[in-house]
Amino acid sequence: MLLSVGRLVARKGYMTLLRAMPRILAQNPGAKLVIIGRGHMKTKLLKEARKLSISEAVFIQSSMSFNELAQHFGSADLVIYPSYYEGQGLIPLESMSSGTPVATVNMAPLTEMVDNSVGGLFDMGNPDDLADTVNTMLSNPDLRSQQGKAGRELVLTKYTYEHNANEFLAIYQSIIGVAQPQLCELTCRLNVQHAKAN
Repeated sequence: MLLSVGRLVARKGYMTLLRAMPRILAQNPGAKLVIIGRGHMKTKLLKEARKLSISEAVFIQSSMSFNELAQHFGSADLVIYPSYYEGQGLIPLESMSSGTPVATVNMAPLTEMVDNSVGGLFDMGNPDDLADTVNTMLSNPDLRSQQGKAGRELVLTKYTYEHNANEFLAIYQSIIGVAQPQLCELTCRLNVQHAKAN
């Protein structure tokens, strides 16, 4: 199963994904694409699927419980994230935390999370390149398994609250030029002064 999750809006790149499906199906005839999301494009996407003669391989579901979504992330062969514009997409992280490799656009900031060790990259808006990336990944289950394990390890070590807090602390320390114990002492002193002033 190929899984794609996100709002059904143009910037999420679903039209590119649908246009890649005929080429994916030519090499993987049993492939199924499940899109989960809400938005105004659902009718347009279903119409495009009919036009491309891929309706039987494309399923769009508007809503799902968190538990069901987690099960889909875990059972997918591959998560595809074709978004055109992102701040920091959470879907690739959700995919990797589930041990499922992700194929996404070769564009920052997504390339800061995803490389060939945890998934695959394709040119934004290019259905042929998307299809080639997906076909390569689907044809190599051992590689996908390695990528899934590496992605999960990456999320558990680099994208935790603790890791992010430590990174912010390091940034603040470098800005004000004090070590952590001094920073804690300075913060406590400021808190005491503030309390006395009030």
